Amino acid sequence: MVVTDAPTRMSRTDEVHRITENVYKNIMEQFNPCLRNFIAMAKSYEKALTSVTFAAKGYFDALVRMGEMASESQGSKDLGDVLFQMAEVHRQIQIQLEEMLKSFHNELLTELEKKVELDARYLNAALKKYQMEHKSKGESLEKCQAELKKLRRKSQGSKHPSKYGEKEMQYVEAISNKQSELDNYIAQGYKNALSEERRRYCFLVDRQCAVAKNSSSYHSK
Repeated sequence: MVVTDAPTRMSRTDEVHRITENVYKNIMEQFNPCLRNFIAMAKSYEKALTSVTFAAKGYFDALVRMGEMASESQGSKDLGDVLFQMAEVHRQIQIQLEEMLKSFHNELLTELEKKVELDARYLNAALKKYQMEHKSKGESLEKCQAELKKLRRKSQGSKHPSKYGEKEMQYVEAISNKQSELDNYIAQGYKNALSEERRRYCFLVDRQCAVAKNSSSYHSK
């Protein structure tokens, strides 16, 4: 006979299967749209910072001009030197800000945009592959179960039911093996789905850390 906890096991397996599908769908329907929104906000932030750097350049150029005027005067040459020194300090800070912006664009924005475009195609393919393999293994199990039922009906209607005993045991063993194979596939599929989800958050954290490192260098000036 088939093990008595089969319905419970199948119910648990079916639940894990649904969770696995939902993990993939959540990445595609929730994580990726949120990531696209994050990229859009990051672009707005980049645009605002670029405007600041442009305005700052005009400000520092004007400061240098004031320093030049002071240097050309008879009574304020020393103040001209002070203004030049202040302008140089701000110029170095400006260079760091531009480097931070370059890092922000190259290490965060560009990488995330590439990732999100490739990701949609990859995840669709990964989910489809998982579902097709799950369907194939499920159908193989169901076919074996149907054959066992058919054999048992023959056995019940036969004058010599014992002659079906060996064949029945073969089907029972095959069903057990196929059920275990399906269970293992679903369990591994669940692990893979969680791994795919974690990889995406890890990538975001990694890119954000790369930018934060450069940003920290700028703010320490």
